[in-house]
Amino acid sequence: MFNLVLKDLSITKGTFPVVLILCFTNNMFFINAPAFIYIIVPPLIAYEYFKNSCGNDYKYNSNIMFSSLPINRREVVLSKYIESIIFLIFAIICTIIFTYVFRRIGISGLGGVAFIHLSKFMHLDDFSKLMNFKSIIMYSLLSTILFISIYFPIYFKLEYLKVRNFFALVSLLICFIPILFLYIIGIENVYNIIKYFSGIPGTIANVAIIGILLIILYTSVNISIKYYENKDLIL
Repeated sequence: MFNLVLKDLSITKGTFPVVLILCFTNNMFFINAPAFIYIIVPPLIAYEYFKNSCGNDYKYNSNIMFSSLPINRREVVLSKYIESIIFLIFAIICTIIFTYVFRRIGISGLGGVAFIHLSKFMHLDDFSKLMNFKSIIMYSLLSTILFISIYFPIYFKLEYLKVRNFFALVSLLICFIPILFLYIIGIENVYNIIKYFSGIPGTIANVAIIGILLIILYTSVNISIKYYENKDLIL
């Protein structure tokens, strides 16, 4: 199983330029609302990596290869989830490092100047000030794991091309849904939500979040295994 993970990690290393581009552009745009860099960039990077991993499986007919090797299908499914979590951790680390570097350099430009007005109009800078680093990272974890838990059952149920077309707008959704959601519910409600959860002891909140993530992942993994074990890989 871990050999499968290492295989995918080595193949997808060519995606690294995308990491730089995403970090650069988001640092340029979210000049006054840095919290949104950590909300948007890690899920996007993780998505690009495991999307390309699935794309490489389709390109090189890995399913046919798996059917001719003594590899348990459960291991194939688990390897995808493990590498996705690795991609997410890698994405968060890269976002932290490159955001620090770009902001020390003072990255800005016409796109950034233009976005300042939109940021103020949608009160993104105010939302950013309300969120601490822990809540931002937790949001990235929750949103990415939720997406992984939806993506892989569909991927293992259907063909890659169908999934690719179905998720063609995912990158746009990842970018705009958090912003639109916060704008719709309003800054006052966001403040009340954050204040409410801030009153919950840290240990209880962490255990609750980890428990929710594990339940979501466990359910998704079992659904994916069921679909993949019943799938004819030769067709």
